[in-house]
Amino acid sequence: MTLVPFKPYEHRPASSEPACGQDVPSAEIFFKAADQVRYYLRENHSHLFAKSLMSKECRSELMLIIADYIRENNDLHIPGIPLEKTVQALQNEIVYLGPVQVALDDPSVSNIEINGPYDIYLEKDGEEVYRPDLAFRDEDHLYRVIDKMLLPMGKSLTANEPHIDSQFEGFRICAVLGRDKGGISSNGPAVSIRKFSPDILTDKQLIQSGSLSPEIISFLRDAVPGGSNIVIGGSTNSGKTTTLIRLPLYLDKHERIITIEDSPEMMLRHKRAYREYRNIVALETKYHEKPSRRYDIAKLTGVSLRMRPFKIIIGEVRFSEAARQAHEAMNTGHALYMTIHCSSARHAAIRIVQLAGDGYNDDVIAAQLADNVDLILFQQKIKTQRIITEICELVGYDGAKKPLVNPLFRWQKTGEKDGRVTGIHQRVGIISATLAEKWRNNLIPESNISKWLTLP
Repeated sequence: MTLVPFKPYEHRPASSEPACGQDVPSAEIFFKAADQVRYYLRENHSHLFAKSLMSKECRSELMLIIADYIRENNDLHIPGIPLEKTVQALQNEIVYLGPVQVALDDPSVSNIEINGPYDIYLEKDGEEVYRPDLAFRDEDHLYRVIDKMLLPMGKSLTANEPHIDSQFEGFRICAVLGRDKGGISSNGPAVSIRKFSPDILTDKQLIQSGSLSPEIISFLRDAVPGGSNIVIGGSTNSGKTTTLIRLPLYLDKHERIITIEDSPEMMLRHKRAYREYRNIVALETKYHEKPSRRYDIAKLTGVSLRMRPFKIIIGEVRFSEAARQAHEAMNTGHALYMTIHCSSARHAAIRIVQLAGDGYNDDVIAAQLADNVDLILFQQKIKTQRIITEICELVGYDGAKKPLVNPLFRWQKTGEKDGRVTGIHQRVGIISATLAEKWRNNLIPESNISKWLTLP
């Protein structure tokens, strides 16, 4: 007999028939069991149940209580379904984030897009996958899970705050309220969840995936300790942050690093690759109703300058104030890495002036940026892969709107195989004498510098 998979969250129209003629357990049975378990917890473990929303330890203890209660009560067993599977599904529903918990636990899933209660998409191994079996019961069910995500951070979706960026268990969450509740999403609530790996991709893994080449790795091993200020550009989900957080690994583990971002995403101290890097300080923006008491990216960059940084890493520069403060940090001799949204390496150089400029002294600002910004890495997502497609040196500006870039590496597509693109990274240029001198001043060996002053 063929067993129909147990999918308690799957959205089925009332008229639909179970596949293969089997008796599929109704979602109503599952949610009735969940309500019974919740009632038991409120009556017998109310304090622990309440604390579990904020405490990881309490959640672990509650998981054991739920498992014991289900095993001891036959009316909670679903016929034809393995008991352990029922226990796990009810634990996820009551303690964790319901239907999407299995995706959160899957290391091959990097993004979860919830487009209303019934349409769930996952980015799995770089590919978009539609998963209707992970649907929620209805909008109320989805809102309850959203509340569970936001409560540990003391936040909730309201008509006055219809969009919230938050974090739960190391995941970055962007939640949007539906218009029927005074929000901004036309078709009900929507949630975007970005997962963060506890580790960082190794050089070998990136080379195997085609993201970069051994020669680019060798180049970065000189460019980063050589004091280069680096801008990483690309579109959303192109892998900018993944590249950004790898750069400090080319530094000595005792160098002082200060990270700045809107919400915890880099989390260097939580990465296995950085377990021996102890001189790291992470700063995070803080909102306040009074502008003078807010700590945005710009203000945090100013704070970092008083903390004796060796390298400043800004998660993302989106607004003028942050760009101007980053420009000021570089102007005062501090080494800095940052990401920016753009459509090419040249466009990244234009965007920096657009953000840091004031409309009156843009030529002067462009000239200063040309002196300070050394390298621009441009990254793209092509099919399922994230590839560094350009590395350029910013050598100057013709006015404020025409950057002069010196291409060093370019990626060339060679074909496609098994749904993936194939290509090669080619070195197409040499570094300038100015950049070579900067590397010398940072004690990069002359033998290393010389190979980047000539083409192979």
